[in-house]
Amino acid sequence: MTRFVFPPSRTLAALFVLALTSACAVPRSGPDYSEITAEAPAALPYDVVRVTPAIVRATRIDERMGFPPSFVSARAEDTATVAPGDVMAITVWENIDQGLLNPQGIGATPLPHVKVDERGLIFVPYIGMIRAAGRTLGQIREAIRKRLSEKTLNPQVDVFPIDARGRLISVQGRVRAPGLYAIEPGTERLLPMLARAGGVTEEPEVVRLKLRRGVETGEVWVQDLYDNPTTNVALKGGDAVIAERDRRIFTALGAVGRQSTVPFPVRDLSAERAMGVVGGLLDQRADPTGVFVFRSEPAEIAGKVLRSGATTGPSRIVYLLDLTKPGGMFLAREFVMRDGDTLYATSAPFTKWMKMLQSIAPLVTFGGSTRALTGY
Repeated sequence: MTRFVFPPSRTLAALFVLALTSACAVPRSGPDYSEITAEAPAALPYDVVRVTPAIVRATRIDERMGFPPSFVSARAEDTATVAPGDVMAITVWENIDQGLLNPQGIGATPLPHVKVDERGLIFVPYIGMIRAAGRTLGQIREAIRKRLSEKTLNPQVDVFPIDARGRLISVQGRVRAPGLYAIEPGTERLLPMLARAGGVTEEPEVVRLKLRRGVETGEVWVQDLYDNPTTNVALKGGDAVIAERDRRIFTALGAVGRQSTVPFPVRDLSAERAMGVVGGLLDQRADPTGVFVFRSEPAEIAGKVLRSGATTGPSRIVYLLDLTKPGGMFLAREFVMRDGDTLYATSAPFTKWMKMLQSIAPLVTFGGSTRALTGY
């Protein structure tokens, strides 16, 4: 049997060549700096744009929301008056032995459940239909007394509300006590009604409050509702108030502390804070000169960023943040992330070599063991 034995120098050379040829196959989390900044392939074009103060301004979008003018100008419900759908109780006292409503003798005659119909009318025995909607309880009381006085002696009437179902609204979503609530004195506007439902269960800065009225819809941040009195609009019966957590997300990949998809923790999320949310850059691996934000940019903003005028559609743009440059951290603090962004931190060049050396270390150990056994 013929046995082939390589001299030590040749063994080491073979191992080194093997390591070099396999360097491109070293495990990694994504492309490196040079690959991203190289010319984009024709099949999937994109532009790499270095973040500057001008780029920060061009990419910022005012994401404040608001209500349509019809919501802002609407007057508060007059909760002192009755509305269609309200339920009230009526009690009548007659001062004669043979009463109209109580023929058994002097006493009270209760009408415990009188509902205002869709036309705004109520029915009272021996009187018929009486308009109730738009009137106060005192006005309804006087109208009933006046009509009964034509049929019985000196009647006394009492009217009090049971259920203000004519002005119900729905409060749902991220509130502590979702349900149906009547618009009553003190809760005619959005903010006190939200308080009546227990307030929101999340931080106000990440909760959107949607108000739906018929075919119209408006939306504000809860924090803006706290800060801006003009957003505290009047409510109307049939309104739906829906509190939702901000649905925007970003994805963090590469040499960061935690690779994951993350919901926005604040309304205006900067690239700096986004890095902090995922544990920051890894000291042992990250290349601070190559922090990228991948984004599909709307045509209007892409035209400003690329200085090419209005484009025909969304453009793929990769924004480059160099944290080692003077002011780089301030730019990261001012550059605002948007829904669907991907934050990618590249690995430092030496990381690839460290991984390569780690991969060939077992081979070198194996080569040394071989020489020891063969005597070469």
